[in-house]
Amino acid sequence: MSGALRLEVARLWHAIDAELFKITRRRMTYVLLFSVALLVLVSYVLVWWGVRSGPGHRRNSLQDWLALKTTMSFLRVTPYGLSLERFFATIACVIFAGSLTGNEYDWRTVGLFTAKGVRRWHFIAAKALVSVVFTAVVVLTGYVVALAASAWFSHLYDLPYGNLDLARVGTAIAGLGRTVVVVAPFAVVALLAGTLLRSAGQAVGATLGVYFFEGIFTAILDRTTGWTSHIPEALLNFNGDSIMRANGTFSSEGAGPFIFGSGNAPVWRALLILLLWVSGLLIFALWTFQHRDIHQ
Repeated sequence: MSGALRLEVARLWHAIDAELFKITRRRMTYVLLFSVALLVLVSYVLVWWGVRSGPGHRRNSLQDWLALKTTMSFLRVTPYGLSLERFFATIACVIFAGSLTGNEYDWRTVGLFTAKGVRRWHFIAAKALVSVVFTAVVVLTGYVVALAASAWFSHLYDLPYGNLDLARVGTAIAGLGRTVVVVAPFAVVALLAGTLLRSAGQAVGATLGVYFFEGIFTAILDRTTGWTSHIPEALLNFNGDSIMRANGTFSSEGAGPFIFGSGNAPVWRALLILLLWVSGLLIFALWTFQHRDIHQ
């Protein structure tokens, strides 16, 4: 490894180390992790409450009750738990990434890193890497809570656990990876928004607006005909739904918690589109940051 390359790697690691130092000492990091864990647990408790209330007397109520009971079994924890936490993890990661960049402007600390010889692209790359790592930690935390809740309710109602073998572990790891891939692009959107808007609050608000309104527009465009019906195929949520369905679904229509659109693209194409989105957003964030007076 040449001296110049070693120097660049050292500077990048210095930037990453600085980000890790900051986030491990901020209360918000742990509040977001706790919030996701609590929301996943509450969701399982609500499912349990519906099961505890019985099937009722409505038409098809028995089938609905049995389906509800099956969703909280340990056998279904990977598809159901990951699909459930996708929504909560996305919001938490958007808040984290938007604040990670936006707070640098709010606190007027964005220009201090240059005094230590860290380049601007190191700054953006470090924040992007830390945001992805945080996304993985959030997804894993929510999944552990889902494992514990589903195991308890499976014991309580004598629900199936399934085979606990290496294939099951591989399926769980693959599911965790898919969920991280689906959530991470929105963290990158928040990172870009923080760079453009120079404010944590505005970055989080703008990104969550994109997240929610994209779902609305997708639902509307899915009902159109012609070329407009294909617009959702290039968007984040549509391709995220396609990837999440690879974890397993809950009906013949492929529906599941927080899976609303058709999302019927091949997984390889969905992964490619998300990769293009992330690459483009990072390049644009870096270009914007390089051409901006950070000392304003």
